[in-house]
Amino acid sequence: MDINNISDKELLKEIEHRFDEKASSLKEMEFMTKKLMDMNEKSKSVQDVKSKFISLIKNEFNNPLSSLLNFSNRLLKTDDIVKVKTIGNMMQMDLIKLDFSLKNIFAASEIEAGEIGNDYTTIDLKEMFDELLLYLAYLIEEKSLDLQYVTTTTQELISDSQKIYLILLNVLSNACEYSYSHACVKMSVSSNEKEMTIEIEDSGEGIKDEHSKDIYNRFVFYNTGKTRATTGLGLGLSVARGMVEALNGEITNIKRDDNTIFVITIPFVSKEEISFSQSIGGNEFIFDENSDEFDESSSNDMLEF
Repeated sequence: MDINNISDKELLKEIEHRFDEKASSLKEMEFMTKKLMDMNEKSKSVQDVKSKFISLIKNEFNNPLSSLLNFSNRLLKTDDIVKVKTIGNMMQMDLIKLDFSLKNIFAASEIEAGEIGNDYTTIDLKEMFDELLLYLAYLIEEKSLDLQYVTTTTQELISDSQKIYLILLNVLSNACEYSYSHACVKMSVSSNEKEMTIEIEDSGEGIKDEHSKDIYNRFVFYNTGKTRATTGLGLGLSVARGMVEALNGEITNIKRDDNTIFVITIPFVSKEEISFSQSIGGNEFIFDENSDEFDESSSNDMLEF
């Protein structure tokens, strides 16, 4: 462009065009700067979560592992049957705690990766409740709790038994942890045409309204120290929610007479609705190819202890 032959009008138009280009570039730079700042904040948040997780793992695992090493050394040095049994019980309690933590860590990683396909089986909830009592015996005995099972339905539940087990394990454990000593923890089961509802009620200090939603987030603790001695990993309720959602269900909590009640709803799934790629186990009949005889498998074959 020859500036000597350009009119004032054309010059002003060119200057205006250049300013528009500059403004557009500045706007784009502002957008990119904000995006970089957001990414930086997210990166910091991820690093904070990783640091917190590593710290929690260290604290949660170090004590029981040290105890187990100490117990094993004591076992090697004693022939006293009474001492052996006492040490064995203590080792079992620490191993259960470690197993529980590992279950939640593995489940959380599967949820994060989206690798939580469902494997269906017919579930006997009363039988599962009794198995959970054995698993949580150390905590129940420690606080002298009374755990009760009540049902008003005969409807069978077809679902993923491992997920239901982990959901109930976390919510029941949470109820036991936050209940006062010598209190009652009740699991009630009911149903309608569409879904099974499981209510787990504790007798503790209750959850304040401002904490009723964020307790399902990872690494979030609500602990005043009145009923629970330790904080744990802070994964239990987030894992429970992830497993419930994988089953297209819902988990909420309400207050009734100052008690906290976790309400879990699991929609019914019929055998006809399940694709061929998803197995039906539990109480199905298993036939031998070379025989007309059959056996009925137990309802919770998938559970491991």
